[in-house]
Formats: sequence, C-alpha cells, structure tokens
Amino acid sequence: MYNKFVKHIIFPLHEKILGRETYQFLGRLEKEQYLDGRELELLRFRKLKALLIHAGKNISFYKQRFADAGFNPEKMQAIEDIRVLPLLSKEEIRKNLDRMKWKDTPGGLFRYNTGGSSGKPLVFYFDRRRQAYDAAARALTHKWWGVDIGDKELYLWGSPLEITKQDKMKDFRDWLTNDLLISAFEISEKKIPEMMEKIKRFKPKCVFGYPSTIALFCEVAGKFGYRLDKEGVNVVFSTAEVLYDHQRESISKSFGGVPVTDCYGSREGGFVCHECEQGRYHVIEPNYLIEFLQNGRDVGIGEDGEVILTHLDAWGMPFIRYRTGDVAQPGEGGCTCGRTWRTIRNIRGRTTDFIVTPDGRWQHALSVIYVVRDIEGVDEFKIIQHRPDEVEVLIKIHPEIFPANGQTCIVQGFKKRMGNEVNVMVNFVDEIPRDASGKYRYVVSKVASFK
Repeated sequence: MYNKFVKHIIFPLHEKILGRETYQFLGRLEKEQYLDGRELELLRFRKLKALLIHAGKNISFYKQRFADAGFNPEKMQAIEDIRVLPLLSKEEIRKNLDRMKWKDTPGGLFRYNTGGSSGKPLVFYFDRRRQAYDAAARALTHKWWGVDIGDKELYLWGSPLEITKQDKMKDFRDWLTNDLLISAFEISEKKIPEMMEKIKRFKPKCVFGYPSTIALFCEVAGKFGYRLDKEGVNVVFSTAEVLYDHQRESISKSFGGVPVTDCYGSREGGFVCHECEQGRYHVIEPNYLIEFLQNGRDVGIGEDGEVILTHLDAWGMPFIRYRTGDVAQPGEGGCTCGRTWRTIRNIRGRTTDFIVTPDGRWQHALSVIYVVRDIEGVDEFKIIQHRPDEVEVLIKIHPEIFPANGQTCIVQGFKKRMGNEVNVMVNFVDEIPRDASGKYRYVVSKVASFK
C-alpha cells in the first residue's frame, strides 16, 4: 500500500535530505515512554547537563548568564541545580536574539516567529536537532491513536508559506507524503463544496488543525447536508488553541463519534504534551524539563502555575527556563495507559477570534496577524474589527527599524485577505490598551460570534 511506501521510503528520504534524524529519535521515544522513574530522571539529567555545558561554551548570552549566577554546569549534581538561573522572558529574547544563537550550528539555523499572546512578535531559531525531536514527538503521539507515518492526514491549517505557495511543487510534495492541506484562513459557504470534493477524493485517516476552525468547518458543512462521517476519518487532532468540551463534542459528532484528542505546545516552546487514550496530557519528558511556578515557588497538585520550559534538544538557540506565559496545573502521577511520563492538567490558553470579511467569509484571525507580525520594527500590535468592512490596527513600533512602506504593507495585506472593500485604519500608538479584565487579546472581532 502507498502509505507503507511513504513510511519506509518517501519520509525517510525526505528527512535524510533535510539532515534530520527524526526516525532515530522516534525509535528512542517509543522506548523511553515506558522508562521507570529513576531511568527517566537520569536520562533528563544527562541531556540537561550536556545542553547547559554546550550553552555555556558556545553561546555568549548564556556564558554571561551563567557567570552572573555563579553557575558552572560542569559541576551539576542534580536537575534542581538549574534553579539558580533566572527565568527567561520573551523580552530578553527580543533584546538578545543574536547573542542567543549558536553560530556554528551543524546544518544551520532556521528562522521562525510568532505573534505570541501579548501581540509582540517573537523571532527565534531552530536547528535540525530541535526540528527532528519535535517531529518525532508528534509522530509518536499520532501512533498512540492508531495513525502512523504515511497515513493520509488532512490539515485544516495555514501559514504564510502555505497560503502563498499553493503551487504545483507544493501540491506534488503533499501528494508524495499523503498529506492534504485545506486553508484554515477562510471558510465560506461558497468554498465548502470545493473543500468537500477534495476530502471525498482524498479519504483522510485523520484530521489535524485548530479546534475553532475544525468546529466551524463541521458546522458549515453540516448546514449544507454534507456527511463528514462517511469520509474515513478515525481521529481528529486538535492543536494551537484550547479545545473546549463543546467543540470536542460537536467535532466528534460530525465525524461519526470518532475521538477528538488534544495537544499542548507553542511554536517557540515546541510539542510539549499530548492526550493519551485515557484523556491525560503526558509531557514528552525526554525532550523537556518543565516547571510550574507561582510567585517564584513550585505549585502543588490542583494549583495553577506558569509553565516554565527548558527544551532539552534546542541546541541551536536554547530555551532555558523559558516563561511561556501559559498557566496550567501539574497532574497526578501514574496512568493506566502504562506510560511513565508526567502529566499536565487544566491547561489555560487563548482562543483566536475569527475575522468576518465584507462578503461574508470567515477567516482565522492568524491570517491577518501574519500580515503585521512579519514586518520589521513592530513592537506590539492589536487588531480590532468594528464592522465587516472596518478594521483598526493599533501598532507600537521602533521608528528606526519600521520600514517607510510598513503602513502600506499592512493595508495591502489586509485587503488581499479580506477584500478591497475593507477599510483599514492603522494607528500608531505609544501603548496598547488592555481589556477591562487586564488580559491582552491581540485580535478582537466585534463581528464574529459563534458558539
């Protein structure tokens, strides 16, 4: 069967060309998920110590950070020794980006960015090792739910690359790897028949995407009488947003009662944890040191704490004691699934609003966030949709970096995605106002409203 050909020939060749050891790392994780506590702790200590020794020798930011803290990774005796180091904030990353990179990274570094929950663009870099471990973790947790490398996967997804390069080469690559991408950036009554025709031909084994987008897609498809339960989907993977119970129920029902499972992570933090068959979120422990802190102290079971991450395989640009800004609770030990990895529960997150265009299309708000966040010199931003044809962009900039045509790029980018009828007001401000609750939402739509 073709899925076996992808698993054993196409995918290994793809990873070899890219210089990634994804298959080797996957093999390790498959064994490590059942290690006893002592073995797992020893593994994580060895990886942490090696990472810290590397960072202290090869990365100027951490060399100075360790010196300031009086920390010598060569003399580490336990994982807890890392606690002498200060927490790493997003603002520090922005200010020290160049000093945080390993200039001699084998295979080079690859630039990424994210708008983040605060609306401030964050730029960071991955090496091939980090990419491969994240990909291996994703492949492993897919296997928990009966989906193997090479099985057909439908992505209700999007990124700047994916929405601007839907050319023959991209389509050919997706065909080779048994993937089908349908843009998550716009869902409309007009587009649903075309989307459904692609799905009927493709017959995916699983669906992967934003829960809000999948739920909306199911709702609109159902409105026109399309039966998603007849297309061969065995499981739906939710990511990038909080998966609410009502979304889980409605998505599952639309696909004929299949399981809807969830993961937690972030673009910069990586693939942190995933639900097992028992509904518990297991941390990918060989890849992470994770802390839950409140006012500088560890929280106990049932207490909320900020998620602090150290990615043990991010050598090109280490994230050591990184403040995610997310809130969660440490889970209780032990799970009937048999895996020994620690668990997380009550993960707090942020759903992303939808934008409604003047002609009635629904777009995932990330489509317009990408427009603003990729412009040099943007410090903070907030997007407010007042009416279908009126959008306000509040933006705080670094004048010496922000390009002369930056405002024009924002207006043109919004019009490209929403239509020429939309009026885009770009207002430069000194501070970005917060909601009455004190929280920060980087996209607020006063038009989009669905349950």
